[in-house]
Amino acid sequence: MSHSLNKILITGASGFVGRLLARAEMERGNTVIGIHDPQESPDLPFESKGVDIRDKKTLQDFITPLKPQRVYHLAAISSVRMCEENPSLCFGVNVTGTLNLLDALSRLEEKPRVLFASSCEVYGNVDPSRQPVNEDTRPTPINVYGLSKLMGEEICQFYMREHGLPIIISRGFNHTGPGQKGSFVFPHVASTLVKIEKGAAEPVLRMGNLSVRRDVLDARDVVRAYMTAADKAKPGSTYNVTSGRCISIEEGVRMLVEISGLRVKIAQESSRMRTYDVPRLTGDASRIDKDLGWRAEISLEQTMKDLLSYWRAKEGV
Repeated sequence: MSHSLNKILITGASGFVGRLLARAEMERGNTVIGIHDPQESPDLPFESKGVDIRDKKTLQDFITPLKPQRVYHLAAISSVRMCEENPSLCFGVNVTGTLNLLDALSRLEEKPRVLFASSCEVYGNVDPSRQPVNEDTRPTPINVYGLSKLMGEEICQFYMREHGLPIIISRGFNHTGPGQKGSFVFPHVASTLVKIEKGAAEPVLRMGNLSVRRDVLDARDVVRAYMTAADKAKPGSTYNVTSGRCISIEEGVRMLVEISGLRVKIAQESSRMRTYDVPRLTGDASRIDKDLGWRAEISLEQTMKDLLSYWRAKEGV
């Protein structure tokens, strides 16, 4: 199906996954047009426009003449902490923004296929006996971010049902890799290790809750899942995008430290603990494997090595 496409819209195109996805789609010979936060002026190798997706009219004026054949909706406030601290901003972007986008797309004569990037945070705090969670697990989010993504999913269901917009929902589990912002846990550790290596920081990693357990996968595997789902999935499908490899934050941190070859102290600090963290969440990816033949391929060790190399290059080490 991919060969007949040529115009792809990616919202959140300047973000970590957005950039990787744009590159992968361009390698397939497709034209990528991005939407990014108008407060940013990112240096991107494709055309992208600063549009506030909360602004219905501006968004519609951009989309109507564009007539994309496929849309990846990645734009979101994706920091759980930022969403807790500013719920109205979170809902403005993640909920109203999704509503505005789907409304504009539903008015096009030729309706594009849409992939909505939801999150495993919609599941909330599921009893470990009922994990790994599959797509039929009832979502009960415990933080504002998870709630905003669940509302985004409901908006998707509405536009499929009432307007015939072909939408696929992906519930991504935690992913990382080279290029992710230093405010996320593993990039934060990698960038700190590089500073320690340079002698620019003391050999201590100050961490929050190290016992939190998550599936961690590589963002490059996530991009492949998004493209595979957008290519082949039946509209109305929901897929977990997960490695099924559940590790504690501590295991991930120790792996990075080991790869760096440094001797550092790992200090857990109560001031960095968050009450809205799900203690353990692991997902079942058998549906996407069975339906679409996707599974995570990049090893965690490879991801961590690449993450450290990225920060070394960035810091000139």
